[in-house]
Amino acid sequence: MPMPRLSGLMLALALFATGAQPLAAQSDPATPLEASPSENAASGSTADHTRFTELEGPFKNAREVNEACLSCHNTGPEQLHGTIHFTWTAPKEAVGEEADQLGMLHVANGFLLSTPSNIEACTSCHIAGTRSDDSALLDASSDPVAPVDCLSCHEPTGQWTVANFHENGAACTMCHDDRLKGDTPEVEDLALAARSVGPSTRAACGSCHFDADGGPGVKHGDLNADLIEPDATLDVHMAAAPDGAGFTCSTCHTTQEHRVSGSRYTGGPGESPERPALAGAAASCQSCHSATPHEALASGPRLDRHIDAVACEACHIPAIARGETKTRVLWDWSSVGELDRRRQPFVDTEKDGTVTYSSEKGHFAHASAYEPTLIWSDGRLNVHRPGDVLPEVTGEVDEELADEVREGVAEAIADAFADAPWISLYDGVAGAGSSRIAPVKVMHSVVPIDAESRALASVLFSGRGRDALWNDFRWEDAVEAGMDAAGVDFSGDVAFARVRQMIPVNHMVAPADQALDCNACHVRAGRLADLPGGFVPGRDGFDLLDKAGLLLLAATLAAVLLHLILRLGFGLFYKGNRNG
Repeated sequence: MPMPRLSGLMLALALFATGAQPLAAQSDPATPLEASPSENAASGSTADHTRFTELEGPFKNAREVNEACLSCHNTGPEQLHGTIHFTWTAPKEAVGEEADQLGMLHVANGFLLSTPSNIEACTSCHIAGTRSDDSALLDASSDPVAPVDCLSCHEPTGQWTVANFHENGAACTMCHDDRLKGDTPEVEDLALAARSVGPSTRAACGSCHFDADGGPGVKHGDLNADLIEPDATLDVHMAAAPDGAGFTCSTCHTTQEHRVSGSRYTGGPGESPERPALAGAAASCQSCHSATPHEALASGPRLDRHIDAVACEACHIPAIARGETKTRVLWDWSSVGELDRRRQPFVDTEKDGTVTYSSEKGHFAHASAYEPTLIWSDGRLNVHRPGDVLPEVTGEVDEELADEVREGVAEAIADAFADAPWISLYDGVAGAGSSRIAPVKVMHSVVPIDAESRALASVLFSGRGRDALWNDFRWEDAVEAGMDAAGVDFSGDVAFARVRQMIPVNHMVAPADQALDCNACHVRAGRLADLPGGFVPGRDGFDLLDKAGLLLLAATLAAVLLHLILRLGFGLFYKGNRNG
């Protein structure tokens, strides 16, 4: 297969499922977009979009659909333009003076590395709903003011977003590790899509978040398409009644004027537990379940004493990626560029279709039923940006990863990355009032850096020129172009470094009877074995005191045995005397 000249790229927000189907024609009664008025209208709402004449069309393009929407919802754009979903920048009130340097537009990561070097192609899937090579599209104050795409969030099946993204010409490799077979989704009836709109759904939100950074479940092990219609064992909140609560994303991610609550950059497990759910980086379970959620249990008082030190998710999300979709735990960019016997790019897969190597992306490792790592977290996230210098690591190994690491052996991965620096790390101090023991997914990556300065590299992935990585696999050219776009100096030489990052875990809440029991943590080799700080009964002890206790126990047992022997002996002696 000849190497394609890839001409578009999307980094992070809208990376979509490979199996999406095209939007069907309006005349097809079986289309998933066809909805009865009662199904289409929001619960308690007075609006049913299937009845609006303004949405009958015909529409030539998505811009005409949005204009029809905005004829009623005329304050939508100014609300949306100020949100993190539009600007990809964390709001100032949340992160203070560093606001202009946080958010997907600014930070580096171990997945698709960085956004600035690929910003022109990123806009192909931006929620403005139009392809633009102007980075000002992300700036709400730009002139002309950027439009919005109502269907991105309000078309309930998520199919519009997938189809629109494919039509905008983004690079296939950014979303898909493997080459797709067959036709890509197309929009056949814009009027049908317009009339189907309603409140956001799990499928609509998931069209971006379930496949973030390269494919299904890649980034977020607790977010994937399995949550569109989960059973209660996978997520007791999102499962349908009567077994589950039937939550949608917006049940917890409450929204005011298009500002969706919940961000990894704000809040924390110990901050204002009675706040509305997910006002910060971690869910406030207490806002619904109170500060004493176990009071109905016989052991309730003992369990509720954990609330001040342990986030609810630590016990009630025993594992992530528990459904059919795996999550990525290793991404090795250093192995990009291997070719097959015909000198063409290729893909290796496991028997279940999971990609383990791609010429454009390197080696991967994935995991199912993945146990999160428990850390002390106060919700404050330390991040790195392209150009940030990584520290020198004692005993750093530059050679290729061992086969067992690339094969996903958990212990081997942990050992190989034991000293790797963190490019995304939560603060937290044991015993501090603002800190709780909380679960995170740890991602392990081998990423390009400047060989001389050890600065994290920004990379140009695709484009028409030879400097795009996926055209000729020339790392030096791709990094030079990427660093120039990010405004960072580059020495001209590329090296690779092992890094780690933390991804928060808040979803896939298991039923109460599947929560962790005491022995999961209160043993020496339990889930808290590597957690620093604090005294954990069962895990910790004082050697001298333990030895003294064992000695006392042994002495007591010896005394009891001696007493038993003496009683038996004297009993037999006196019994013999009486008989004589």
